[in-house]
Amino acid sequence: MRRKDAAPLSSILDAFLESLRIPHVAFLVSLRKKWPEIAGPLVSRNASPLSLRNGVLTVVVRNHAWAQELRMSKIPMIGRIRETVGERIPVSDIRFTVGSLDSVEEEEAAERVEPPHAPGPDPEGLSAVADPETRESLRALHRRSRSRKEIPSKS
Repeated sequence: MRRKDAAPLSSILDAFLESLRIPHVAFLVSLRKKWPEIAGPLVSRNASPLSLRNGVLTVVVRNHAWAQELRMSKIPMIGRIRETVGERIPVSDIRFTVGSLDSVEEEEAAERVEPPHAPGPDPEGLSAVADPETRESLRALHRRSRSRKEIPSKS
């Protein structure tokens, strides 16, 4: 049974992340999922998107040779990112940094494992999400955004 007013989860999730002022997280997740399509199989085994800040995408690469090679193809890569993921959050430049790709995979695994949190109030409308796994993912995002707001910034 389909509801007339049903919306795709991706649009609801994007709106939710934007309300938390972290739309770049959804963009980065989408970019990582589509990275093999954007970069190709060979490059995607040797480079991976790490972070996005102020329109600058940081990509970790295995070694300096890969960094040099990818620097020369930066402009076409930005074009493929825009074609594949969209321009909702514009990538204006790419910075390549040499590092272990294992650290990217470990970081992604650490993001998936949530530390135990005391239950708190759910964001408005979350109880309407029928899928328990999606509901828990949204709860985790909400907790993370709240914990970021509680940490005083260093000025």
